[in-house]
Amino acid sequence: MYKELFTPGKIGTMTVKNRIFLAPMGTGALQNPDGGFSERLKDYFEAIAKGGTGLLLTGSTVMTKVTGVDYLRKPLSTIFLDTTYVGGASEMCDAVHRWGGKMCIQLTPGDGRLWSHAGETPVSASDGLSPVLPPNILSRAATLEEIKTIVKDYRRVATLCKQAGFDAIEIRAYGGYFTDQFMTAAWNKRTDEYGGNLDGRLKLLMEMIQAVREGAGDDYPLIVKFSPLHYFEGGRTIDEGIEIAQRLEAASVDALHLEKGSHENWWDVIPPQLMPFANQLDISEIIKKVVKIPVMGNGKLGIKPELAEQALADGKIDFIGLGRSLLSDAQWANKVKEGRLQDVKHCIGCQAGCLGRIFVGKYISCALSPGTGNEKERRLEPACRKKTVLVIGGGPGGIEAALTASRRGHDVTIVEKEPELGGALRAASVMPFKSQMQMLRDYYTVQLSKEGVNIECGTTATRKTIEEKKPDAVVVATGATPKAIGNFDDTNKKNVFTTEQVLFDQSLLAKLGKKVVLAGGGEIGCEVALYLLEKRPDLDITVVEMLSDIALYSNPTLSWYLRHRFKELGVKLLLDSKIIGIGDEQIEIERGGSNVAVQADAVILALGYESNNDLAKELEGSANELYVVGDCLSPRKVIDAVWEGFEAGRTI
Repeated sequence: MYKELFTPGKIGTMTVKNRIFLAPMGTGALQNPDGGFSERLKDYFEAIAKGGTGLLLTGSTVMTKVTGVDYLRKPLSTIFLDTTYVGGASEMCDAVHRWGGKMCIQLTPGDGRLWSHAGETPVSASDGLSPVLPPNILSRAATLEEIKTIVKDYRRVATLCKQAGFDAIEIRAYGGYFTDQFMTAAWNKRTDEYGGNLDGRLKLLMEMIQAVREGAGDDYPLIVKFSPLHYFEGGRTIDEGIEIAQRLEAASVDALHLEKGSHENWWDVIPPQLMPFANQLDISEIIKKVVKIPVMGNGKLGIKPELAEQALADGKIDFIGLGRSLLSDAQWANKVKEGRLQDVKHCIGCQAGCLGRIFVGKYISCALSPGTGNEKERRLEPACRKKTVLVIGGGPGGIEAALTASRRGHDVTIVEKEPELGGALRAASVMPFKSQMQMLRDYYTVQLSKEGVNIECGTTATRKTIEEKKPDAVVVATGATPKAIGNFDDTNKKNVFTTEQVLFDQSLLAKLGKKVVLAGGGEIGCEVALYLLEKRPDLDITVVEMLSDIALYSNPTLSWYLRHRFKELGVKLLLDSKIIGIGDEQIEIERGGSNVAVQADAVILALGYESNNDLAKELEGSANELYVVGDCLSPRKVIDAVWEGFEAGRTI
């Protein structure tokens, strides 16, 4: 079924057993304290290689101290500076090679204007502001001496990378990072030999390429990752992107790894759940037509393997990059090759276990796969004694507990009050742009059937249920219910609905009138606003949020994207605002110390949830072995429910 995906491919002198590569991702706190490749990093990469992926790329690896950020004091990515880093890297490469995989290291001078440690001045192509740093932190232009040091370090470290056993080197020159800052007129205002026209702006990259060749040899596989198109005003146009691609080919680069976008529009680079599949493929297709060397690309290509297969068959791309898909299921390649598509645990695009954890200094993992990044500690062991386990609640936390316990050998039953499983996933999967949630539900359905888990839907479990079934262990995962709006009676008003009502009852869409207010600008409220505009583009939508921003506790990429989409769609935002009254045709809000009336034909409540924890409280101290997981413990995210369910199933 997937002949193209599993046909060997060549990058220079390197033969890769298939066309699948692990896209470079930051690994957070997985590295050693000095930034070197650790035992846990080895386990992480080996699991993906064991899963059948042909080529694995490290996340960005800093190869010089000339960055303006003291990575040695607090490593924010892997580091490779001298011979002391060879040992850990070589063990990691050996582990990948054991499974027939190839290992490529992505080398970078740093992030430049995009990052500052403890308020230090970042080093960039020029003095300037950052799209992500506080406005009082300006970058400074790298000196000529610093530039020469960077090039020298590339030469020296390239020799060490080859010595460590890496099969290839990728130069990181995309996305608005340090090297791209030199390449791009919007950021490079230099008047010396490293600025001005395209020749000057590419000079540093060309010297890096030459340095790698001198350090590792002319026949050593070399990849350059760059952005042919930035998608923001003043950024790189596709015409310049094409010229850069052709110049890199002429410079004897062995492959081009493409990524459109920049930090000014980071949702294009790392697309959140709401963005379409294969969002980068258009760029790969354009560049593929103008160069003969292999083109590598990524961007939500793993969620539907048929898209990746067709892109290869159509000649739009040569190698398919998977990032988060391999975090959620390291066995993706093996399962697809064997035709076991129902067994693939697809990424849901939440970014909570990957970016969300990295942003707060934690190691990379996955909301759906708690063992990612912790492969040894969280591996499943067979149960010492088979037990009967009763799981009350069929949302993601309950299902994960049931599957994990069953896989360890326990006899498991799920009791769910609704007519079907899914919990909060049911409402989420109604929205077309969240189809990955439905894919997760489908995956769970198949796996529960394969594991032989008993399922009783349409049944409300009580203490009597437990007394009758007499389980050895009980997992309570009864979820949560939507919050009301305040101390006044709003639930009986004809123009007030919950998000669940709107999602489950399509007939309500025609009854909303013209002007709709979303009470709550969290992730759910914002997504429902987008959903309504897909169904009814004529709606005039206002989002009212008590906090200072929308989706404030979600991953920043999602928040950025939502603000961008709301601006495009004309959604009005009333931040730092609180609804204090609802009438038949308007609402009253408190904002900035004043009360303001806002016209509203309908109000949709998206105010968060309250735990359904009555049964959990009732069972405290009475059940022999009791676990409480998910939203009934505290309303949070999918990652919390899944990880708690997994730990319960792993502990029983």
